[in-house]
Amino acid sequence: GGRLRDVPTMIINFRLPWGVLLYYFRIPTKLLPFLRARHDPAFDKSKLPSMDDYTGSEKSAARYLMGDDAHRNETLKIIPVVVKGPWVCRSVAGGKPAIIATKMPAKYIYEPAASDEGKAEYLEVDLDIVASSAARGILSVVRPYTSILTMDLGFVIQGNQQDELPEQMLVGARLHSIDVLSCPPLPPMKDMFIHSVLEAARNIESVASMEEE
Repeated sequence: GGRLRDVPTMIINFRLPWGVLLYYFRIPTKLLPFLRARHDPAFDKSKLPSMDDYTGSEKSAARYLMGDDAHRNETLKIIPVVVKGPWVCRSVAGGKPAIIATKMPAKYIYEPAASDEGKAEYLEVDLDIVASSAARGILSVVRPYTSILTMDLGFVIQGNQQDELPEQMLVGARLHSIDVLSCPPLPPMKDMFIHSVLEAARNIESVASMEEE
């Protein structure tokens, strides 16, 4: 509804062969300085808060947000679990964790806050499933059964240091009986529609000017 940036947001964008699947969730205020330290050249890293009282999972999340792309690729872990569905689906998504960015290309996009527009910052992780033959194979197995499938997808930042343990789920959601073959397309955003109309009007004016010449 155009309100995705009301609060600081992390977006996980699965780029599927037939569309996109978006996870989006709020970034806790205490972790925002670490995200800004990674992406804002003007941020004073000496003012980063101490992590002494952070839990292990909060420390791993802070280091993920502050880390470079290589660190992020090596620590974002997906956990797929088929709760209800055919055996063939359970066999390919049996709950085994996987470092997802080592299985397919990942791209990271950061957009700073735009206070004059009332928009908060966001970090987007684009996962290109189309580029992974293994992921495409799993999708080809699961897709015919999505309308009768209940599946949990969870994400964890892997704890590679002793003080980052125990791990804790970063975010999770349940997909229940989604018919990907009949899902309607998302409606265009209002500003995108206005932009398209203005662009079309400019093109018409340009053609009319050429005809007059």
